[in-house]
Amino acid sequence: MGISLQRYIPPGPVGAAFIQSRGPIDIIMGPAGSGKTVASCVKGPMLAASYMPVCRDGWVRFKIAVVRDTYRDFARTFLASWHELFPADHPWTMSYEGGQDRPIKHRLQWEAMRGPDKIKVDYQLETGAIGDHNVEAYIKGYELSAASGNEVDLLDERVPGLLFQRTGRYPPVKEIAPAELDRVSKDGRKAMELMGLSVAEGEIVLPRVFWGDMNPPDVDHPLLVQCGYGEHADKKNPAYKFFMQPGGLDPRAENRVGKPRSSYELEAKTQPEHLVRRMVHGLPGYSQDGKPVYPEFNQRIHVADEILKPSPGLPLTIGMDAGGSPAATIGQPQPNGQDRLLAELVTEPGTGPTRFGTMLVELLMQQFPGLPILGIWLDPAAFMGGDSETGELNFMFTVQKILRMPINPPGSNEPAIRHDAVRWGLTGMIDGHTPRYLISPNCKKIIGGFAAHYKLTKQASASGTDKLAVVKNEYSHPHDAEQYRVLGYRGLAEVISAGARSTMPGNVTSLQDQREARRIQQQGGRANFDVWNV
Repeated sequence: MGISLQRYIPPGPVGAAFIQSRGPIDIIMGPAGSGKTVASCVKGPMLAASYMPVCRDGWVRFKIAVVRDTYRDFARTFLASWHELFPADHPWTMSYEGGQDRPIKHRLQWEAMRGPDKIKVDYQLETGAIGDHNVEAYIKGYELSAASGNEVDLLDERVPGLLFQRTGRYPPVKEIAPAELDRVSKDGRKAMELMGLSVAEGEIVLPRVFWGDMNPPDVDHPLLVQCGYGEHADKKNPAYKFFMQPGGLDPRAENRVGKPRSSYELEAKTQPEHLVRRMVHGLPGYSQDGKPVYPEFNQRIHVADEILKPSPGLPLTIGMDAGGSPAATIGQPQPNGQDRLLAELVTEPGTGPTRFGTMLVELLMQQFPGLPILGIWLDPAAFMGGDSETGELNFMFTVQKILRMPINPPGSNEPAIRHDAVRWGLTGMIDGHTPRYLISPNCKKIIGGFAAHYKLTKQASASGTDKLAVVKNEYSHPHDAEQYRVLGYRGLAEVISAGARSTMPGNVTSLQDQREARRIQQQGGRANFDVWNV
């Protein structure tokens, strides 16, 4: 046997949490080779042996359906891992039938210790491919304890919910021991209450679980919406638990025994960029009609786990983008050097400067009362007359009058400089584990833009133009505002200097830095300035 259930070690903390979770709907996502499929295979037997209710005769009876889009792909992924754990001739096998591009039914029985008690487990696995079937008709006949989807992102988006409906139906309630019904029902009622569902005291609630594994799909995939990933946080379905493994080149990468770092490094050098993002870095993909401006963005690192609250007394920084759909971002630099993005203001097309200024004032008064404002920065084009069609010069004067504070140009409107200003925060840590740049999860458009939608045009992506042209959409306006904020706060000279430093080895300094060091040293020894030593 290739893998022993008794000696199995989870691929890492995320994989272990996924195996231990009892739903209702558990989804694990990670790069290729991160141990997801084996974890998904192990989860069923572990769940049956450690938790599922014991029947009156001392047996745990567990029936699971595992589905995939095609039988051929099934054999290559889930079944290959399942047979490593439980080959057809495994000592626990009671019966085995099927295979060769058709469903299999594998029945196993074994004894297990649950605390001080020895129990007996009767485990029935059934597989199915539903790529070409009527999903509802196919699923309707199942009476299951639990269900699972392999490469679940490739299945019809209705599969998790429909299969979940068929769980908790085996074994029949009358066969379960009364004490066990009380135990699992108590847990079930608590789980339902956490999802905001009402349940009567004493009602029988049997365990109902669906789980699925997947490589990262497109950032707008329905499963990621249900899991509340990225900008979809406000759409999260409370029934879904999301387990996102670190990327293959991340220091915390899982399943290093099965797939070492060198394997991911080789793939990163030999695969197209969009595949490297998904299969190596474990990040959701993006539409291939344009390259992302910030491939360095990592949601696990750069998005806070909960909404960031402003630090008392620290000043705010504000960036604004004018035009037909004006936008603003509000940040707060921290004493440790971290820049936090706390809020975004995104308006509908046609919003005028008066309405925009009023909305910004309301946002500041509601969420940041009493905090000083360090500076406000706006597109430099607005200070030079701007666009006559959108009235950017009038925009600046109008908003400035409403805010009763000066609005400043950030020093440059060069896209590359603006992008580098933000990119610096995405590419380093302050103390080894604290990111330079942290985004509050309520900044949905900023997060969505970072993840996929703030991207270069097709022509710019293909190097068909010298201009760093970005697709104009609902994500571009708040991102432009954020670039003005960061560039304005950091300053043009610092952004250029930081970019230069990042390209030098640690033991190399620029000529300007050496001159500055000599000047400081000389001034420490004498007051006069040597005009020849510059």
